Amino acid sequence: MVTFIRPHPIMLVSVGNHEEGNLFPMNLCGYLGNGYFGFALRTERVAGTVVQRTGYVALSSLPEQAGYLAYRLANQHKKESVDWSELPFATKISKALSIPIPEFAQRVKELEIWNSIAVGSHRFFIGQILEEETYTNELTFCSIHGFYQSWRLKKFEQRDRELARSLAADTFHKRERHPAK
Repeated sequence: MVTFIRPHPIMLVSVGNHEEGNLFPMNLCGYLGNGYFGFALRTERVAGTVVQRTGYVALSSLPEQAGYLAYRLANQHKKESVDWSELPFATKISKALSIPIPEFAQRVKELEIWNSIAVGSHRFFIGQILEEETYTNELTFCSIHGFYQSWRLKKFEQRDRELARSLAADTFHKRERHPAK
């Protein structure tokens, strides 16, 4: 719960290859030390099964201005694979595993999945970092839980202005969650 409440990055998970694979957002993750990285996916979603079967992933961080794409791709969790040509952005190939990743990725971690365990409503994956590349150092898109945001803003003199700015940014990013048809 602490990991989810604190400000945390939302990353795009790429799995598979150009013939068969998927790309979806994920927001429960972090370094475990000694070259390992952990992340969790909901057990009732297909995405976790695909990751478990494949055994390798590439995790891409998003620049702040591309954050809306994470919400737009939320339904990919329910799919076995994606038509890469229908993504709303171009892809390139990751260095170590040749997995399609967003062309705009800031940082990419390529992992070999070593283990996974069921923890409540999620499956927790432990992966060894095979390759880690940084392409840019722009602001990274992160999410913050409403409870923490409310507590954090209590310290600001201009709380109302900051809250309005925060809510406007949230609306901006989530505008693509269910795009108009």
